[in-house]
Amino acid sequence: MISVVVPTYNEQDNLPVLVEKIFSALGDHPGEVVVVDDNSPDGTGEIAEKLKSRYPVQVIHREGKLGLATAVMAGFQSAKGEILCVIDADLSHDPALLPEMIKALDAADLAIGSRYIKGGGMKGWPKYREFGSRFAILLSRPLTSIHDATSGYFCFRRKVMDGVRLDPLGFKIGLEIFVKGNYSRFVELPYIFQDRQSGKSKLNKKEIFNYLKHLLKLYSWKLNHLHSFDKKSISRQNKPQS
Repeated sequence: MISVVVPTYNEQDNLPVLVEKIFSALGDHPGEVVVVDDNSPDGTGEIAEKLKSRYPVQVIHREGKLGLATAVMAGFQSAKGEILCVIDADLSHDPALLPEMIKALDAADLAIGSRYIKGGGMKGWPKYREFGSRFAILLSRPLTSIHDATSGYFCFRRKVMDGVRLDPLGFKIGLEIFVKGNYSRFVELPYIFQDRQSGKSKLNKKEIFNYLKHLLKLYSWKLNHLHSFDKKSISRQNKPQS
């Protein structure tokens, strides 16, 4: 089974659209969506509950805005699937890529949706946000060879977390897994990041500060676990259209 974890906070307009697109993309793959809602004041949690009548959806209600990373971890704990995926609720990640990501796990343990390999990119982002994203990845470069190390769109086999203690700070749970994960090979697949059409971005000065603190924690961890960083990449580029 494939479990797609969706952390939510104030995504009432986007969530129903996203869930429909996820199950359309999964097709015949047995799957579930695990919505983890941080007590959204706009009623996102209630909307998620209503979706259970139409789709195989789990809903986890948390008491407050406790953060994206811990929401994803709560989703992992409740998920039934052997393959775990994470996708943002704001429709910035195209669910149509899911079948390719899942297929890629035939040859790898981890598949990442990447904005920064050939065929990938951003749509609707101002230049300052793109610069900030690229700079954030540059800071993480000594930690991992993944091109889009701050990607929030990825799938992996559950064994990647076997024996791994996740201790994320902020919202870059993907980076935590990319650095600490128990995997030997990864695949990056290109996609176009679409800026949200409704709702408000969760990025703020506090999250930027948390990201820098998170990097320091990961650098410290790496210094103590250098033997675990021999990862092989099988980055996949888009094939020319015939």
